[in-house]
Amino acid sequence: MFLMSEKAVKLNQRVESTRHAILDAAVELYQNQGVEKTTVSAIIMASGVGRTTFYRHFVDQDEVLNQALLREFEVMMGEFEAQRFEHESLEAQIIEDMVWFFRQLSSRPALSLLFDRKNQFVSRINATLQGFRLAGMTCTKPTFDRAQREGCLRVGVTLENYVDWVTFVITSLEIVEAPFTRDEFQLRDTLRRFLIPSLIKI
Repeated sequence: MFLMSEKAVKLNQRVESTRHAILDAAVELYQNQGVEKTTVSAIIMASGVGRTTFYRHFVDQDEVLNQALLREFEVMMGEFEAQRFEHESLEAQIIEDMVWFFRQLSSRPALSLLFDRKNQFVSRINATLQGFRLAGMTCTKPTFDRAQREGCLRVGVTLENYVDWVTFVITSLEIVEAPFTRDEFQLRDTLRRFLIPSLIKI
């Protein structure tokens, strides 16, 4: 089996460290001054790297934006898979999965950018959003399949419908900053009364 030399390992670590420093600086700037006002020059200055180094890692500022979102999303999805377990009831499964996502979105700086009502950059991240949707289908499929097995799924609801509707609910509530999304008791109650009946037969 091929083993990397110590020098190669250290080089890779340095490359990754530099890449993360650039992304961290970009996310902080996005939060403080908005995505549209954040320039490559500002990211370079905030991250402390040279212009040549920046372009060795990223093609342009759109790639930085997409990679910042993708990095946060991949970490979140990995944590979701690691913590997920099967609840006794299907209703509880759907609710607790949703609560977990709401909890994460409020604490992840890069992903919170997606719910800024003032943002004008959606057209710059279309490919990344499509990737998010596919990943959402993958993590939702076990619950969707369970609903099918138990005969609880509402007639005509496909996996695509399921994911799109759940995504719409999350996005809408985050954008309008519904206060009950920060109170998990109220959030569970709202999901139980309004989301659950739209997805499964109860």
